[in-house]
Amino acid sequence: MKKNLLYITIALCIALTLIQCAKRGSPTGGPVDEEPPVILRIFPDNYTRNFKKQIIEIEFDEFVKLNDLQKQLVISPPLKSRPIISPQGSPSKKITIEITDTLQDNTTYVLNFGESIVDNNETNPYPFFKYVFSTGEVIDSLTLKGKVTDALDFETDDFISVMLYEINEEYTDSIIYKEAPRYVLNTLDSLTTFTMENLKEGTYKMVALKEENSDLRFDPNRDKIGFISEDIIIPTDQQYEIRMYQQEADSEIKKITQQAASRLYLAYTGNVDSLQVTPFDASLIEKSRITKLEKKDTLQYWYRPAIKEDSIIMIAQLNNEKPEEFNVRLKEMEKDSLTVKKEAAFSLRTPASISTSTPVVSINDKLITLIKKDSTSVAFTTVLDSLNNKVIFDFDREEDQRYKMTLFPGAVTDFYGALNTDTLNYDYATKKTNTLGNISVKLNGGTSFPIIIQVVKKDLSVVAEQSVTKNETYDFFYLDPGDYYLRIVYDTNGNGKYDAGNFLENRQPEKVEYFPEVVQLQANWDRNYTFNL
Repeated sequence: MKKNLLYITIALCIALTLIQCAKRGSPTGGPVDEEPPVILRIFPDNYTRNFKKQIIEIEFDEFVKLNDLQKQLVISPPLKSRPIISPQGSPSKKITIEITDTLQDNTTYVLNFGESIVDNNETNPYPFFKYVFSTGEVIDSLTLKGKVTDALDFETDDFISVMLYEINEEYTDSIIYKEAPRYVLNTLDSLTTFTMENLKEGTYKMVALKEENSDLRFDPNRDKIGFISEDIIIPTDQQYEIRMYQQEADSEIKKITQQAASRLYLAYTGNVDSLQVTPFDASLIEKSRITKLEKKDTLQYWYRPAIKEDSIIMIAQLNNEKPEEFNVRLKEMEKDSLTVKKEAAFSLRTPASISTSTPVVSINDKLITLIKKDSTSVAFTTVLDSLNNKVIFDFDREEDQRYKMTLFPGAVTDFYGALNTDTLNYDYATKKTNTLGNISVKLNGGTSFPIIIQVVKKDLSVVAEQSVTKNETYDFFYLDPGDYYLRIVYDTNGNGKYDAGNFLENRQPEKVEYFPEVVQLQANWDRNYTFNL
């Protein structure tokens, strides 16, 4: 027992001693270091002419480290192999840059570190340090200013590369797919305006990319692009605006595969509105139909009768270009069967609809009934949406009402002659109008029509839209409460939708304007706005 008391006493003494030591060594609550590191020495000096060194050293007054160097460091003109830069892991008072590439003669180089250099303790950045040198007698000093915006979104991406390609006898527009630019600047994570410095007099093509792989080459399937249509002649005092957009992929049928006994999949990119698909041997197929898979770049080709051969050659043609042949392997597979399901979207603004697993060719309205909650009949019309495999039922919809639709056997006939064999019952309901809101938009000063007025959510999904041709007041009724944005699309080609640009065609994206205020809509509210164009 005495031994246990002795051990406890010793343990308490040790604990108290440790606590006192901890107190003596604790911080006193002094001011937090908010000062960036200070450069003490650079060798060779910044803005050195006739540069011939391979190693550059930058010394600081405190320990520094490099943050996010891959994104922050921009070298112009780009080097084929990036320099070896240390420290990469542990902090140091010196940054060493080893150039491993062969430098061009009589060229001004800029190494812009962005905000990658930070002190070790509080990560205070040394802001936008750049090291400049020339391999010749002259350091180029011309500048070019501009800003980057998004053509469709109200927010602009960060880390956009703004690039200049020298226009000379070797220049072609396809260079952006294959080679790095002459000059490059990155907007980093906070800037939409930019100033390109240390430029040489000349004529250039200005292009901006929001890249996925940071190779300074345009990948139209992954990268956003923006460009200035006219050539840039430096020196210039003009400031340029580059509008970024996601270019539509080139129209192409990628492959054709079998998916069922009498159904093929056509994987595609781009716009395939003009697509024509036929069998090489026209005698094999009597009837065909094309439908689109929702939210997928895939078309479905339905045909009859079933083909007994083990393969079929299909011919696909886009935009009157040269037809392309696809040899499609066939095997025994299950036949598609007709199923019908109710589409979820329904409201005072949106009609009822059903979708089917196989293409619908006819609807027998006499085998369909629509009644209200008091059992009175409601007149309706049907529209076949052949491309999307849907049937739309339009009727006068009343507020706070319940509807019941019944499709009796034989109401739906599909492409293969199959009928629905079961009685199908679907229920629909509308909300009270005092739980919804309305927006009225008066256009003022518009001179370029047609215009598309859109009500969009923050994620840019379109809630409602109208295509209009004059300055009038336009109403959007029965919207759910929430925050919305008003957007104008100048529909230059009159096709009823926003169209992105195309670099090789030197075509800019269609102009888009946002109303400067967020539309905050509450239940039973009517909001009226004047959109000055």
